Formats: sequence, C-alpha cells, structure tokens
Amino acid sequence: MAKAKAKPGTVGTITGFSGSWGSGLATLFVDGVPIPCDNGATVRALASCFEDVITSGHCVNVSALIGKRIRYGMDDFGLCLGWVAQEES
Repeated sequence: MAKAKAKPGTVGTITGFSGSWGSGLATLFVDGVPIPCDNGATVRALASCFEDVITSGHCVNVSALIGKRIRYGMDDFGLCLGWVAQEES
C-alpha cells in the first residue's frame, strides 16, 4: 500500500487577527503565535475559506475567524505567504 503524501504547510487554530488596511501589514495569530503577513492577501485567502470574514467598510470580522483550523504556508523570512486553506478535521 502506498503512503499518502504529506500536505505542505503548517496546521493550527486561529486565535486572533490584527491588520491595517492603510499600511497593508497584518498579524495572524495561530495557536497564540503571531505570524506577520500581508493584510490584503491574507484576508482574501481567509474570506475564500470562511463566511462573514469581510464586513462593510472592508473590515475584518475577527470573531468569524477565531477557532477555525487552517493550513498555511510561510516564506524564508517567516512571513505568511498569503495562502491559507481550511483544514479538514
């Protein structure tokens, strides 16, 4: 029987998010660990996975993210690459 290939990325649970539309910088908190990321790309990736992430005025509904399991990728500098996928339980 062939072994299943490991999926790329890291799996964790979102515990917070803080971002600035103006600067383009954000921090995604996964399992309590702050992960610097690009605000726009990360929010769009999260919105493609979960409902009600973006609210009126281009604001992030953090409560829609807390507790969600994700798989995400990092670059060599420790920045989230802007790809996030919902992790199946």
